[in-house]
Amino acid sequence: MTVISLVHSNIIRSQSSVCEEKSQKIKTKKLLVLVLLFIILLSGFFYILQVNSMATKGYKITALKKQINDLEDKNKVLQINISDLKSINILQLKSESFGMMKAQAIEYLALPPANVAAR
Repeated sequence: MTVISLVHSNIIRSQSSVCEEKSQKIKTKKLLVLVLLFIILLSGFFYILQVNSMATKGYKITALKKQINDLEDKNKVLQINISDLKSINILQLKSESFGMMKAQAIEYLALPPANVAAR
């Protein structure tokens, strides 16, 4: 009778160890699924951050390009104004408004040759 009871207890022990192994495998699978789910969610979060950052930078680039175009247009207008103000007709009118007159007789002075010592 003792032998039967030992055999019976060994069967129960082996069945309980099988159950424990199955529950351990299930826990391992659940943990693996949770880790994978966490990695997927984390990578999705970082993807959304990157897309948002790229969109924001795209809007900034567009605004800066518009600002560059506006400044180039202003620069062209200013270049035209400069060339207009440098024209001979404008300079003559400005000089007359300041009371300046055109030179009538121009005399040139001849300078004697300079004696410069070379080192």
